[in-house]
Amino acid sequence: MRLFFPLLHTNANYPTGWLHSSWRPDPTVVLGCFALIAAYLWWTGSRDRDASGVQRHQIEGRRRSAFVAGTLVMLLALSPPLDDWSDSYLLSAHMSQHLLLMFVVAPLWLVGMPQWLLQRMLIRPGVRQIGYAVTRPVVAFGIANAIIAIWHMPAPYDAALRHEPVHVVQHLSFLAAALIGWWPVYGRLPEWPRLSKPLQCLYLFAMTIPGGAVGAFITMAKPGVYTPYLQSPRIWGISLETDQQIAGLMMWVLVSSIYLALVTVIFFQWASEEDDRQRGPMPRVSAPAPDGSAATPGVTG
Repeated sequence: MRLFFPLLHTNANYPTGWLHSSWRPDPTVVLGCFALIAAYLWWTGSRDRDASGVQRHQIEGRRRSAFVAGTLVMLLALSPPLDDWSDSYLLSAHMSQHLLLMFVVAPLWLVGMPQWLLQRMLIRPGVRQIGYAVTRPVVAFGIANAIIAIWHMPAPYDAALRHEPVHVVQHLSFLAAALIGWWPVYGRLPEWPRLSKPLQCLYLFAMTIPGGAVGAFITMAKPGVYTPYLQSPRIWGISLETDQQIAGLMMWVLVSSIYLALVTVIFFQWASEEDDRQRGPMPRVSAPAPDGSAATPGVTG
């Protein structure tokens, strides 16, 4: 599984190099991320050319940049030093990994995937119906937040920290939850339509509630809610309690702030579009008459 989709690797020993890191990235993580980028560029480039070499579909450069950037962020999140800190020392570093995957990687992938490439999935039996069902706002909201809440319970979280296969499943689940959860806002298939801008604002506001509840639980729980960190050496003078509070506040305050900032941006975009629509097209003004007199606006001779 790691060769197919590289995710987290768990180290039994505490890294002791500079900045408490081994600075040894997992080769499967590096190769896997660059293979993903290569496959994307091939599908949207040479694979999409006809026999004469002409590109069948046009793709904007910003979309390619978004997908590549998202994959590189995943590489940074799953490589030293953040990966070493996450595995061995700090819950807050582990939370940073999760937030990068869910709030940077997944949205950039959705922005970067062209519509025509996504539509190729729809020819497979059942994909259209299943995809439509899970990307409906209420279902997407429920699935995404259920996955996040379950994995942040102490028993599943501890199991992920202790067992690499479970950790791989956890990160795969977080990416899947994020892709489903962001679809009503960033989805690009008309067959699985996203929400209108006013409903996007309502949806994103609702998304602050479950994550805020999980973040509040972590913040206010007794220190050591996730037991593997009880034995971790404390680095940079960050106590177990402070580390856990930072992690909880990231999920409670930071995540809510991101959602509310997006609500603000989307609301003003919608308000601007509505204002332009109500104004209608600008009246056409005719050129002056040859004798220098003013022509009647909107009337041509």
